[in-house]
Amino acid sequence: MRYFKFSILAGMGLFALAMFFLSQSIQGFLSINQDAEQTPAETELEISLSEPDEFPDLSLDFPAGPNQSPVNPAPAPKLSSIATDQKLAQERRLLNNLPENRTPDINLVTASSRSADSPPALNILLLSQTTKEQRTTLIEELVRIDADLVRQVAMKPADQQDITANEVKTVQQISLTNPFPKRTVSAGYAVPQTTMKPASAPEPFLVQQERLVHIIAAYRGITFKTTGIPTQDAALNQTIPVIPFITNTMLPATVISKNLVQLDLHSQLPVPRETQAQPVLKLAQLGEFQPAEIIKLTGSGLVVGLNGTGERNYSPEAIQALKSSMAAMNINVKQIKTPLRTGNLANVSLIAYIPNQGVKKGQRIECYLTAANPDVKLTGGYLLPTTIQQTGAPAANAIVMGMLQTNQTQNKSQAIIEQGAELLSDITPRLVSGTGIPHLKFFLNDSASLPATGQLIAQTINQFLKAQQNLNAKAMLQSTSMIMISLPHPNQKLAQQLAAHLLKLSIPIQPSLAQSSLVKNQTPELMIDQATATIQTRGNVLLQPTQLEFNDLILEISSSGTSATPRLNDLLALMHHLKFPKPRQIEFLRGLQQQGKIKAAYHEQ
Repeated sequence: MRYFKFSILAGMGLFALAMFFLSQSIQGFLSINQDAEQTPAETELEISLSEPDEFPDLSLDFPAGPNQSPVNPAPAPKLSSIATDQKLAQERRLLNNLPENRTPDINLVTASSRSADSPPALNILLLSQTTKEQRTTLIEELVRIDADLVRQVAMKPADQQDITANEVKTVQQISLTNPFPKRTVSAGYAVPQTTMKPASAPEPFLVQQERLVHIIAAYRGITFKTTGIPTQDAALNQTIPVIPFITNTMLPATVISKNLVQLDLHSQLPVPRETQAQPVLKLAQLGEFQPAEIIKLTGSGLVVGLNGTGERNYSPEAIQALKSSMAAMNINVKQIKTPLRTGNLANVSLIAYIPNQGVKKGQRIECYLTAANPDVKLTGGYLLPTTIQQTGAPAANAIVMGMLQTNQTQNKSQAIIEQGAELLSDITPRLVSGTGIPHLKFFLNDSASLPATGQLIAQTINQFLKAQQNLNAKAMLQSTSMIMISLPHPNQKLAQQLAAHLLKLSIPIQPSLAQSSLVKNQTPELMIDQATATIQTRGNVLLQPTQLEFNDLILEISSSGTSATPRLNDLLALMHHLKFPKPRQIEFLRGLQQQGKIKAAYHEQ
């Protein structure tokens, strides 16, 4: 019985002791849970900038990326000496579950530390345990500090590009800390550096300022090559002002090679007005003076080379004598198509008319032939050398020979030899008859037989006559096609001299003649007045290819298949644009004339 009572007391004591330890364990467990489960609603989050002296609770010890250093946990409250191993294990589990010691779940910007010496950069670490209010406050603060950064991250949330540590620049840091210092959010961002492309090396200067350069001026087949100086340095294809030595005038030019520039010219350079003479026609182009007599040269000859259409009354002796005489005259028998025999010969008469203005020795005129027998056909014949002369003249005035043409008449017994009569002396018809009032008669061509044209010619002739001293003469319009000029006396020599001067008179072109074929075929002229340094052209004066070299320039005139023949007006326009002095322009034109490269009548006073 005694042993039973001792057992009950011992059991009660052990139970009381067990309950004591159990109560102590529950009390410690409850105190730890209350500290760990405090909500952010109890205290406001503390927002601060990255100024360590003003915000002592700011933590900057969080390196970027998953290799962050674990946060040193705050010292845990000391437990009573009766704490068991179970309490210590439970406390360790709570500490390991703190957000500071977890691997970050979100990595907005990753900075890869490629350099061991570079300081680590900070990232944004969003803890899963933060509340919505804490995250909202963090985002608002980020927007306030750098809205552009937040916009970039929001627009490209999935673009996680690695950047090196030396490219990361931390400008702001934000720490949100609750009363328990183990919950901290740190933020930073990196600004990528824009890679600057190295500036390309400047193009080398092909032209140096105030250094000698070669200058080219090309315009419509006309090229001047000279030298000058540029006003600045220039590279290829750059336009700069240059000063040619020959003109000392600043002109724009483009660099085309080393120390070589080409002047910039318009496609249409104006021709100076003073060089364009008024279009005129010579009186000789509008008509001719009618002589008081008609001079004709006559003779007779023998035609050979007919094809059986000639005369048949020639004896063999006559034909043999003809062959001997032809050999003595060195006649080219190749032009005679048929042999010399009966039926291939014919006697002809010849006549040639002297033009009203007269002829000079060596000049050729037309000659007309008529067969003595009208039944003869002169087609294909050849006239042996024959002399013709004026009636009553002591000697022959011309010699005629050559092939006959019968296609200008239906009567084949008649023929013509163009330019067949060569004059052996000068012949001038008389312009004034020996009876009545001495006068000259000028007849207009059909294209000029108009009342307005006749009046203009008569006025021009009277102006010339008034300028002549001791000459009492006057021009009167008799009809639309004839003008009569009265003379003071019937002096044939005076009449010839006056007519020669009048034929050279220039008649201004009026609207009535503007469309005349004479105007379109106007003779080109170049007129130079050395005293006044005046250059004038009339008509379309063309230039032939050539090259002139002077001490200070070279003039080249070329004509290619793709460009028109160079014109004198283009050369004058180019020289005017380049400001060439008039004496130099006259020098160039005189050099071209001496080489025979100007296709125009040249007059220099």
